[in-house]
Amino acid sequence: MSQYKVLFLGLAVAGPEEEVRLLRGLEKKFGLSQERAERLLQRVPIVVKKGMSKEEMERYMRAFQEVGGRVRLEEEEPIPESQEVGETPEPEKEPAAGKMITCPQCAFEQPETNQCVKCGLDLAASPVYQERATSFETERGGTPSEENVNPWETGEGFVGAFLKTMKNALFSPTRFFRKGKAANGIGPSLLYALIAGIIGLGGSGFWQWVLFSRMFHYEIASSLPYSIHLTLITIALPLMVLFSIAIGSGVTHFCLIIVGGNKTGFRTTFRSIAYAYSGHLFGIIPFIGSTIGSFYTLILTIIGVKEGHGISAGRAVFAVLLPFILLAGLGIIAAIFIPLFLGSIRIFGGVGV
Repeated sequence: MSQYKVLFLGLAVAGPEEEVRLLRGLEKKFGLSQERAERLLQRVPIVVKKGMSKEEMERYMRAFQEVGGRVRLEEEEPIPESQEVGETPEPEKEPAAGKMITCPQCAFEQPETNQCVKCGLDLAASPVYQERATSFETERGGTPSEENVNPWETGEGFVGAFLKTMKNALFSPTRFFRKGKAANGIGPSLLYALIAGIIGLGGSGFWQWVLFSRMFHYEIASSLPYSIHLTLITIALPLMVLFSIAIGSGVTHFCLIIVGGNKTGFRTTFRSIAYAYSGHLFGIIPFIGSTIGSFYTLILTIIGVKEGHGISAGRAVFAVLLPFILLAGLGIIAAIFIPLFLGSIRIFGGVGV
């Protein structure tokens, strides 16, 4: 009796909303965790079941199609036994897919194929590649041959992992925020942001103090000893960083909700803000580092929410810049109406002697 395998090929219809629907469907229908469902989609095309009859395989196909997935049924040689655990799709290892390509339209990284498995773009203009299934690594951090873009969250040491994560976030931000999703919650990202913020903002504050002390020739005059000043700064700086991250992630997520960009929840927004604090590390550059760091942190935040939530660049830019637009608008209104208000007080208050 012939046996078959089911290949999961990604989204049936391209779009951020369809992707969210597919991920939630995989979690609910097959009992997958959010992290595993995301990794399953990232590793397509992939074998999710094999070694069963055609009728049984068609049931798996319908389950994927009901949640918006695209699958294909292929005949294979019979195998001695299949491994099945309930109704959960079990990815099976296939030969390595070889060279990876990136879709020019949606930037999705995938094995060589003649059609993008995520957005459906026809890649016929390029050499026709044979579509092959790749392995799905269940252990965190991906396969040994795949570079881990976020070693900070995979237990690869402390200093080395921080430096590698910093490098990826600063110089390959699109790939970092797209591939660096994890199920570790907000704790690791918060610790990373706290370290980056203390180093960057602390360095920036030091160089600003040096600059102004040279320009205006002042010294810190206080009855408190230097050790007390250092202790207060040591306590205040982490608290300032934590407060900034909390307010920034809350405001940004609220703006994402306003513009319809909240696709994957608050955790994604928080992690984007936290790892965007890599930009503040430029603060260790004398004098101009704080300015560079502030602008680059803003850029990293935009890239982070765009890739994390799977939304358009325009929507991500608008969500991140919305607080600044509102503040600028309020400033213009205040500049117009406050002088008018003060003028009206002088007019009425200046009558008489």
